[in-house]
Amino acid sequence: MSTYFELLLVTAVVVYIVALSGFTSTWLGWLSKLLKGPVRQLRPFSCAQCMTWWCCLAWLLFRHQFTLPLVAYSAALAFFSITVENVLIFLREGLLFCLRKLNELWM
Repeated sequence: MSTYFELLLVTAVVVYIVALSGFTSTWLGWLSKLLKGPVRQLRPFSCAQCMTWWCCLAWLLFRHQFTLPLVAYSAALAFFSITVENVLIFLREGLLFCLRKLNELWM
């Protein structure tokens, strides 16, 4: 599998976990209770763009492929993390729309 595709998958997973799954708000809530004060964000862990950047760099280090083109690609993926988030939402909503239409046909 191409490293470029692997980085795209890392981006999709990170964006899902940080921005869409609700996990970030859950652990920030736990941290707020533990510290007895509001914690609204804790970068890079609560920022999809930051986490995409650092996770992609960690992946490149893990794969021993830390090259300028791949670092630049990682930067581009981090820059477009909001776009990836919106694409994932679009896919989810599109599938839900199709399922609702199929459900209407069968009822």
